[in-house]
Amino acid sequence: MSPSNFRTLTRTSFVLLMVLQLATISKLSAQREVDASVSGKQTFLFDNGGKLSRPIKVYYYSPTANPKDLPIVILMHGAHRNAKANFAEALDAAAAFNCVLIAPEFTKEAYPEGDMYTFGNVYNRKGKQFNPKEAWTFELIEPLFDEVVKQIKSTSSGYYIYGHSAGGQFVSRFLMYETTNRIIKAAAANPGWYTMPTNDVDFPYGLSKSSLPTSNLNAMYAKKMFLLLGTADTLREEEDFYKTAQADAEGMTRFARGQNFFQQSKTKAIELKTPFNWTEVFVPDAGHSNTRMCRFAFSLFFMDIK
Repeated sequence: MSPSNFRTLTRTSFVLLMVLQLATISKLSAQREVDASVSGKQTFLFDNGGKLSRPIKVYYYSPTANPKDLPIVILMHGAHRNAKANFAEALDAAAAFNCVLIAPEFTKEAYPEGDMYTFGNVYNRKGKQFNPKEAWTFELIEPLFDEVVKQIKSTSSGYYIYGHSAGGQFVSRFLMYETTNRIIKAAAANPGWYTMPTNDVDFPYGLSKSSLPTSNLNAMYAKKMFLLLGTADTLREEEDFYKTAQADAEGMTRFARGQNFFQQSKTKAIELKTPFNWTEVFVPDAGHSNTRMCRFAFSLFFMDIK
């Protein structure tokens, strides 16, 4: 598959990096609620209206003391549950593009199983069973958006969502399962592996035995979604690279798996005769780096790039 068929955005990268040099960030102050009267970084606890026995810590940033008219970006961390680090890596982009940034932290203490995060707790692979919808981690994203809207008196009716690595897996499956979401644009960067849109492979690697309605795929493909793939994300020796026979059947590297997922998704949309509003973006020379990928994601969200 030739890279000439896709967008590489090298000029955008140069312009964006120059813009980011001008970004300034304030100090972090931990709070239980957002203080929308100040700019900078804060944290607050989200308990979903008292439904969570262990509230989620959320990192919050606003470039202004009056953020009600600013776009809201939700950032999903990787498998190391490093919300604070991923949040810090995205701050300059949030400042440069003048948007509110929120990053929920799904800790291993509260969400010990990997599937409780990367699968949104839809499915328990050990027990080989699906969980009730009210137990899904996916079910926390829309209420979190509502909480932020309430606290900062936002005029936003929708949000942007970005995730790298395991966070990218979360985003891709969130689109698949939460079809009534209010996402404006989504970006998944360098996911490790995928739930492929094929009935020839059993869930969670494919849709066989998933009982996922076809209408969910129609809604998923209708969303504006960017699949960001680092062209240098080709190492198999990394500690957290996922190696199973099923994952390797998708491709031997993250870069290859991403291309396979995008092509299968495009083919599936054609088969379903449904609109396909996804874009595959090759990020030149980028490895498994959230710092580089998140800057491309923000540029795609907020710059008019053709």
